[in-house]
Amino acid sequence: MSTTMTTEPETATTPPKTAAPPRRNRMPATPLERVLRWGLRIVVALVLGFLIVPILIVVVESFNSVDYLSFPLEGWSLRHYEQFFSNVDWVSATTQSAKIAGLAALIATVTGTLAAWGLGRSRARGKALAFALLYSPIVVPIIVLAMSYYFVFAKLHVIGEWVLISVAYSVMGVPYVLVAVSNALQQFDPELENAARTLGASMTRTLRWITLPQLTSAISAGALFAFVVAFDEAVIILFVSGSGSITLARKLWDSVRYDISPTVAVAGTVLIVVCTGLFLVAELIKALKERRERRA
Repeated sequence: MSTTMTTEPETATTPPKTAAPPRRNRMPATPLERVLRWGLRIVVALVLGFLIVPILIVVVESFNSVDYLSFPLEGWSLRHYEQFFSNVDWVSATTQSAKIAGLAALIATVTGTLAAWGLGRSRARGKALAFALLYSPIVVPIIVLAMSYYFVFAKLHVIGEWVLISVAYSVMGVPYVLVAVSNALQQFDPELENAARTLGASMTRTLRWITLPQLTSAISAGALFAFVVAFDEAVIILFVSGSGSITLARKLWDSVRYDISPTVAVAGTVLIVVCTGLFLVAELIKALKERRERRA
C-alpha cells in the first residue's frame, strides 16, 4: 500500500525583501589624520571663541550695577536699560537708525531684484561688467565710499538729510540683494515665464504673478542683509550725518569718545539683538520655505 503525500504551494504573504546596500568599509583613521582632525576642531573653536566672547562680554557688561565699565561685574542691575530707553537722545537715535535702514533696505531690494532679473534674462555683452559694477560697493573700502559721499553731499549742501543717507546706504545693500536673487534665479525654470507670456500675460504680470512668488525667500534674505548693513554701519554716518541725522551707531561712537558707561554696552546690546534677530528671521523664512516645498 503506497501513500501519496501532496504538498500545497506556499502563498507569499509578505513582499520580498530588498537587499540592503552593501556597507562601505571605512578605513580606520591614521594617527596623523586624528591629529589633523582634532587640530582643525581646536582652530575652529578658537576662531568662534574669538568672535563670540567679545560679544558676550558686551551683553554681560550692560547688566553692570556701577556707573562705569568694569569686568568682571561688580553687581547685576537693569537700571542702565531703564536709562537707555528713558533717554530721549538714545531713543531718537535708535528710531532714526531704523527709519534710515528701512528706507535703504526698500530701495536696495527693489533695485537689486530688478537688476538681478534683468541681468539674468539679458544676453548683452556688457552683462558681466554691469554685474561687477553693482557688486563693487562690497569690494571698495568703506572709508573710500564715506569720503566720496561726503564730498558729494557737501557740494550739494545736503549733509544730514536722512533720505539721501538712506540712498547712500542702499548702494551698499544692492549687492546682497543682487547675489541672493541671482542665485535663486539660477534655480528658476524660465519656461514658466515663457508659458505665461504665450498665454497672453504681459511682462509686468508675468514678473508679478510667476517670477516674484518663486523668489520670496531670496528677496527677503537680501532685504534683511541690506537692513542690517544700514542699521549698524558707523563709518559713512560719521561723514554725512551732520547734526540732523544722529543714528544709533553715531550716538554710540560719540558716547564712547566722551562718556564710557554701561549705557554704551546697552546700546551695543541693542545692535547685537536687532542684527541677530533679523538673521534668525531669515533662517526661519528659509526653513519654512523648504518645509513647504517638501510637503508639495
